[in-house]
Amino acid sequence: MPVLKQDNAEKPERRQLLRGLWFLFNIGWYVALSMVIPTVIGLWLDAPERFNSRPLCTLIGFVLGTMVAGYGLYRMLRQFIKEQKDMDTKKNSIKEQDGE
Repeated sequence: MPVLKQDNAEKPERRQLLRGLWFLFNIGWYVALSMVIPTVIGLWLDAPERFNSRPLCTLIGFVLGTMVAGYGLYRMLRQFIKEQKDMDTKKNSIKEQDGE
């Protein structure tokens, strides 16, 4: 019987690890795309055929992208931390029930 408990204990830990790695993967893509897309749009707008305002639109796009990335990162981290606290609370309540 202890082997089954050990297997059951390893699965949530592995799931938690994969969940954390997936979260980091999502953050990376989110930050990269939210900074690259507005910067590229700014470059496109700075072309001589359009506004010919080099490097104003590029810098505005970069600043806007950085602000969007920062705010999105803040929201994602806040949600992740909340979910971690909820999971820890559930684990502690299950341990207390098993101990009693």
